[in-house]
Amino acid sequence: MADADIGAIASAAGVSRGTFYFHFPTKEHALAELTRREEALMAHELTDALGSTVELKAALAEVIRRVVAEEARLGQVLFHDILSLYFSVTQPELRESATHPVALIVIEQIEKARDRGEIYPDVEPGYSGVFFLIGLYGLLLTNQDPAPARTVALEKYLASFHRGLEVR
Repeated sequence: MADADIGAIASAAGVSRGTFYFHFPTKEHALAELTRREEALMAHELTDALGSTVELKAALAEVIRRVVAEEARLGQVLFHDILSLYFSVTQPELRESATHPVALIVIEQIEKARDRGEIYPDVEPGYSGVFFLIGLYGLLLTNQDPAPARTVALEKYLASFHRGLEVR
């Protein structure tokens, strides 16, 4: 993000620099809009994919798969810039889970699992959903191991997270 050139962005979009600034006061605002669009697309795809999924672990595995695919599609640098917005004080409108359709889907899946008795009845879906995504994003930001080792780390993360919720 720091190295992005507004002139190059405007030129690639086929607009003048002034038009860019008319729509986006800063580069961060343009990245925030991209983030909203990408999240909406992922949420739509997740909703379709999870329509028949009833087990929480499978639903969370699908979320992980989709987020990792998004990282591959966007590239690590842009993906990391997008994730950094979630933790930025300059973009407070992106910090509320109510504005994040993917977070809402994760929360809904945890709530359904709780209602089915699959996880502890006192699990708070809102907090658990946000904690799941924060952990996932943190792992993706910090673990740059090659694919096999990274995949194992993601599988262990999912197993540990799910084990902490499930009724024994």
